Amino acid sequence: MPLATPSAIRVPPRGGARRLEWLVIGLLTGLCLALPTHNSTPDAWYYAACVRHGHELAQPHHLLYSVAGGLWLRLLPGTPDALAALKALNALAYGGALLVLRDLLRRVGGPAAPVAGWLLVVGSSFGMLRFATENETYMLPLLLSLLASRSWWRARATGAAGRWLVAGTWAAGAALLHQIHAGWWLGLLAGTAASTLPGAAGMARWRLVLLYGLPALLVPLAYAAALPGWGLPFTPAAYWHFVFRDLYAGQAGAAPSGHTLLLTSISLLRTFGQVHGSGLALLRRWPWAVGGLALLSAGLLVLAGRLGWAARRRAAPTVLVPAPTAQPEVATPGLSAFQADKQPADGRLFWRTHLLILGLQLACAIWAEGNAEFMVMVPALLALLLVSRSIPDPAPGWVLGPALPWVGASLLVWNLTFGLLPAYALRFSNPAPLLARLRRQPAAWWLLRDPNLVLNQLHYRTGQALGPAQVLPAPVLLMRRLGQSPARFRAWLAGRRAAGQPVYTDALGGPQLLDRARLTQGSDDAQFALLAGYHLVRVDSFPTSFGPVYLTEIR
Repeated sequence: MPLATPSAIRVPPRGGARRLEWLVIGLLTGLCLALPTHNSTPDAWYYAACVRHGHELAQPHHLLYSVAGGLWLRLLPGTPDALAALKALNALAYGGALLVLRDLLRRVGGPAAPVAGWLLVVGSSFGMLRFATENETYMLPLLLSLLASRSWWRARATGAAGRWLVAGTWAAGAALLHQIHAGWWLGLLAGTAASTLPGAAGMARWRLVLLYGLPALLVPLAYAAALPGWGLPFTPAAYWHFVFRDLYAGQAGAAPSGHTLLLTSISLLRTFGQVHGSGLALLRRWPWAVGGLALLSAGLLVLAGRLGWAARRRAAPTVLVPAPTAQPEVATPGLSAFQADKQPADGRLFWRTHLLILGLQLACAIWAEGNAEFMVMVPALLALLLVSRSIPDPAPGWVLGPALPWVGASLLVWNLTFGLLPAYALRFSNPAPLLARLRRQPAAWWLLRDPNLVLNQLHYRTGQALGPAQVLPAPVLLMRRLGQSPARFRAWLAGRRAAGQPVYTDALGGPQLLDRARLTQGSDDAQFALLAGYHLVRVDSFPTSFGPVYLTEIR
């Protein structure tokens, strides 16, 4: 008996499923709008300062992010706080990304795919929630890349030349919002080069590639237009160094090593569930509440595993019944792409294309020392890859359906407990008193665990792009900057003391939270070893939710 094509058995989703999908998107977006972090990163403060004061809006690594933020502030009534407004923009971009993902999951997986479950899993992943509640540069380009994949799918389905142009435009726009999304653009380009369209709608592959790639010309033009704002000449060398400024500055790129792979593994895990040294501190402070929620999350995950295993055992080889020949197939409104795309090979091409995109993004993350920020797109890509396995055989993609809501619920409980709620309600750092001391002692030197946080907050509050030269990294990092020589550091310190300039540090004692900074900067023991022989006097302390941060004078 002949098998029916997947599109021949697709039926529109029930109203209840649609309402559930909208409920998931609305609930998650509302949470992100209601729980913005009150512990913003140094980068978040810097981007907000640039938008607030009109400084360095066109950053090479994410050329149009701050430009988009500036336009967003102009649209808002009154004079809103720039940092808060930009966090709200990212929360809305997160909701938009889930909306586009919903449509794409349904187009790729069909109306019977467990879209609400996938949305809950993707939307509850820590990478998504973290950047939806922060002023970082990752939600807006993800939204545009998902729009590019949606348009690319529709271009494959309909063969319309305009849709290839639209797909290329979205992908190029995502790359202008953040360079990491050049990998997504490149993956869709490879998928376009592998595309053929049957029948009268067919076009030569080179035409498809040309239509898709044409909008990418906007990228070099936009970088060229940004050069005058940095006072750079229109020369090939200046242009090249501007585009790859972070690479030349040593802020990106690292050879793979055991340390890099360790950081990559941790970051990949944290893309789904928050893992941080603050978790143990939360358990010690509120053992019953935090421990109970952690057990609830674990229980939901165990339940998901049992349901998924049971569904897998029940799944049997599916024989698709051909559509009745007496009743011609009726196109469902809003599903024209399904009807136009009846070839199982299309699903395989989508799967291979997005597997390539995932590989390119992970390779960039490894190259960036396991940067978790470069993995924010992983949950959405995995959902698209797994749901697309339902073409042509629906069983592998659909047996996950019963488990998905419980996996999503487990992630949501965990990430609210250890991620969003602490970041919203607690104080991880307390730079305000330190900023006050900086103003009172302009001649002093400050060796800080996170100098960029202090400098960028100062930039945001004062509008002065260049902060005090006396704010430097903690002793161990400063020693590395001075040439990896303890003797040179001690000579520098002796010079400050001879000039009668006090030297302070906040890198001794204080909360012992194991995080990426401590893994890369060294422990307190390394700081004490470098300062052996000096008289260390605690002169102040700044309260945080995990204990005081001490300000120590080095004499």
